[in-house]
Amino acid sequence: MFPWNGLIKKHVAQRAYHEALQTLTLMHRTDICLLDHFTFPIALKACTNIQAWKQGRQLHGLILRLGFDWDVYTSNALLSMYSGCGQIRVAIQLFDAMPQRNTVSWNSIMAGCIRNDLAHESLSYFSKMIVKPKSSFSVSSLASEEPDTITMCTVLHAHAHLGPTGFPSAKAVHGYIIRRGFQIENEKPAPAAMRTEPFVENALIHTYLEASCLAYAQKVFQEMQPEKRDVVTWTTMISGYLHHKLENLALATFMSMLQQQQQVREGNVYVDAVTLATVIPALGSLRQGKQIHCLAVKNGYDQLNVFVATSLIHVYAEFGTIEYADKLFQRVKDRNVVAWTAIITAYAKHGQGEDSVRLFNEMRRQGVTPNHLTFMGVLTACNHAGLVDQAQECFRCMTQDYGLIPEMHHYAAMVDVLGRAGRLREALEFIKAMPVDASSPVWGSLLASCGYHEDVELAHEVAKILLSMEPDNPANLVLLSNMLAQKERWSDASEVRETMKRLGLRKVPGQSSIPVH
Repeated sequence: MFPWNGLIKKHVAQRAYHEALQTLTLMHRTDICLLDHFTFPIALKACTNIQAWKQGRQLHGLILRLGFDWDVYTSNALLSMYSGCGQIRVAIQLFDAMPQRNTVSWNSIMAGCIRNDLAHESLSYFSKMIVKPKSSFSVSSLASEEPDTITMCTVLHAHAHLGPTGFPSAKAVHGYIIRRGFQIENEKPAPAAMRTEPFVENALIHTYLEASCLAYAQKVFQEMQPEKRDVVTWTTMISGYLHHKLENLALATFMSMLQQQQQVREGNVYVDAVTLATVIPALGSLRQGKQIHCLAVKNGYDQLNVFVATSLIHVYAEFGTIEYADKLFQRVKDRNVVAWTAIITAYAKHGQGEDSVRLFNEMRRQGVTPNHLTFMGVLTACNHAGLVDQAQECFRCMTQDYGLIPEMHHYAAMVDVLGRAGRLREALEFIKAMPVDASSPVWGSLLASCGYHEDVELAHEVAKILLSMEPDNPANLVLLSNMLAQKERWSDASEVRETMKRLGLRKVPGQSSIPVH
């Protein structure tokens, strides 16, 4: 039996899931007695990975026929298969009927509920797990059903899905974690041999951040022993600061991580790619971008990790050094749609529309399929450079060649391209031909173009449409009033202003700020 099970396991390890199931079929046809309680968990894992729940259901029938449903490991594999394939109700029925359960069983059903957007049900199972009666004897009591580290991480994951509404319950779970010793808060550092991975602490930090309770997340982070913080701990905290718009604290946390690594590794600093990509949006100057780029080069991420490279391309484009962005792009080995979109958008921001279109055509020649963001970048580039024909070809290519359904901002960009070129009536016909109702940004683009080309009559029509769509937005009427004033149609401009007063609309003065580094 072992060679057959070993072969199936080898296929699964190599992600050859169909071959694993074919081997199981051959094994079954050879001799049904070859199947044992080691065979089914491996085969069910293959079913989960290819979402083959119908084949998994056939295996379930075979398990019942051979009597392996009494094996808790096989039942746990069935739970994971059904929940992993979206059949959570079947998994729940299976769990409730299980003659024997262990901790893995509870963890599996709770994780399955979360995976299928049933966070409250997951918490309900946790409550049943910790308050189940101890006095009565059952077959289930023969196996350990006590919560473990994975249980606590799963429960916290459920609270993270609930967001701020799960905060009170999350605090109660935090207290349970401390009472049961899952979170160690000793002042003295633990010996290296006794240190454990901070899975629970990391889950707590993530849960509090998802609940918008930054202070609680900081408290958990600060109470951790410095040597116990791993890369997930640091990255989660940095991400939380960024989520709360605290870029300075995110950078300070990143620098603290580097200092700790220098002490532990005696000057050799290793930075995880995910951490690096996470902290890059917090950068506030070109100098900081270059420093992070040096770390990326030292760790080989500028060429091998497309997410780090793409983030750096955005930084260089943001701070006006498009030549650095292009050099970095040329060094990336595996240029996927994300990398191409980043460099196309970078050139678009710098008004180099022809270069964006050139890169877009090169991307297509290399067989990379563009997405919605790619087309938005090209349309923006054409808009800034006045490339009307290229924009129309891009829009046609998006719908006809790649079958993508344009989103509202694509329509708005196309209207802006036509409007800036003075083709206002064509832009109006484009809006009327849209398969969906145009939103206010689409009409707003046309109104702005009317102002640029001083087409007061069309602007008056568009402003009426916008007023019906956005009765509380004064900007549209202000723009129309200014256009009428430029044409010295003072009575009409005064009428628009009176309309604003009658509706109680008032233009709020704009403000701007300049960061000083």
